[in-house]
Amino acid sequence: MLVFALAAIAATTATGRQTANPSAVQCGGILWRLKTLSDPARMAVQLDPKPTTIEVIRARPYPRPVPRRRRTAFQLQTWKVIGQVTAFKLDDGGLRLILYDANAYLQAVIPTPNCLDNSRARKQIAAAWKSFVSDCGEPTRDWQPSGAIISLEGVGFWSQRRERRGAAPNGAELHPVTGFRVIAGC
Repeated sequence: MLVFALAAIAATTATGRQTANPSAVQCGGILWRLKTLSDPARMAVQLDPKPTTIEVIRARPYPRPVPRRRRTAFQLQTWKVIGQVTAFKLDDGGLRLILYDANAYLQAVIPTPNCLDNSRARKQIAAAWKSFVSDCGEPTRDWQPSGAIISLEGVGFWSQRRERRGAAPNGAELHPVTGFRVIAGC
């Protein structure tokens, strides 16, 4: 454990920016390759976004066991939703967004650009990050309220952490976000 802590400290400069190579410690845990579209099955993902709604994503059946590899149709597709960002914060390895539409919540994550080692959609994810920061400001580690209406594209991901604020009850997320556009707000 001390080794991981020292590695994390060594990877961070005085400004808080990570300078070392991406790793699970700094980029969102053991599934970070899946979360950044840099896993072995990344080429099987359909990057052309398929329009859907937050409500439809939340209605998908929860897979058992929760996939640690990209194997479900939901994980092999990029999805496009329109919704309201109700809150956001900087999380381990990315910017976590809580999306809302039609009485339903869903989380989406834009990975930090320095966690995109071998990511198939590196340019798109980095552009989504840049778009968010330029339109909505720098995120912090605390939840920040928002009311922005956005169009978002992201790859399906099944999270085991269904108890999080704004999480879908089935664990569905859009992670990584590959497209982000503000329609109104921020």
